[in-house]
Amino acid sequence: MLERIWKARRDERGFTLIELIMVLVILGILLALALPQYLGTRKKALVAEADQNLQEMRTQAWLHYVEKNTFTGFSGTAADSKHWTYSYGSCADDTCTMVASAKNVAPLTGNEFVQVVLSSDGTATVSSGGF
Repeated sequence: MLERIWKARRDERGFTLIELIMVLVILGILLALALPQYLGTRKKALVAEADQNLQEMRTQAWLHYVEKNTFTGFSGTAADSKHWTYSYGSCADDTCTMVASAKNVAPLTGNEFVQVVLSSDGTATVSSGGF
């Protein structure tokens, strides 16, 4: 009985080097496929963050326009975040420009921006670049 156990134990082996290399290759391929998708989703989330903060800035500018019937003289506040710097461009009679500029923090390179131009008729034109 004891001899059968020893024989069975001698016949058992661990993984071979080829099997371990194959597992690592498969994991590398899966990582190569998944990582770009993850980073793309992360950038989309950061753009959504910028859009949300620009929406709040639009609301501030629009409230000023409704009260004064002009964008002239408007100087709202814009809080920066970890990834974006927010600023009001030119706010003149009929238009007000708001810009979110990316900071050089991964996954953003610092060249990306989102710009909103708010018109007196209530329309907003959104443009972006660097993505």
